[in-house]
Amino acid sequence: MNGGEGDTTSAFRAWCAAQPVSAGTRGVESIVEGVVAATPRKTWLLPGRRERGAAILRGAEASRLDEARPYKVLPPGESPSARALTAVGLGLAGEASVVFLGSGSLSYGHFHEALQLAAAHRAPVVFVVSWYLGAGPFAPQLAVAPDVLADALGLVTATCDGRSADAVASALRPILPGPSLLRCDLRGA
Repeated sequence: MNGGEGDTTSAFRAWCAAQPVSAGTRGVESIVEGVVAATPRKTWLLPGRRERGAAILRGAEASRLDEARPYKVLPPGESPSARALTAVGLGLAGEASVVFLGSGSLSYGHFHEALQLAAAHRAPVVFVVSWYLGAGPFAPQLAVAPDVLADALGLVTATCDGRSADAVASALRPILPGPSLLRCDLRGA
């Protein structure tokens, strides 16, 4: 296990730097840092492949990320939008959760079903969306911004600059434990 908070942040940043660069993989580091800083350790985190380093910030070894359940971080699954339904399921079971989603996940039915279930049952889940502004990957796939959709369903929403961990943490704290959606704006690559 890593030592202090500075050690985990350094290990997390080293892990991020070692990841292959592809469309949509850079820019989420600050979002992950902000989410982990703002959420209680009892809250489940449901990351995608690019956010799974969140377990490092909670003390997991970088070489053992697939075994991060003791840190309340589930391994990423094959379907990004299905993570949203898993998060709602945890919420319905009385467990607070935060699910990371990218812009591309939002065009799938699972995402819309999860938002509706969370709203209808007041599930303690926060949807954290990496929202690419401009020419980023998958930006034009949703007709409206995800926070507009979530607000229409009755979820509490917030937006922030996804490039700043402090901005993410500050925007997230007032909307925990959900049901809510945090749109983290990133500039397109």
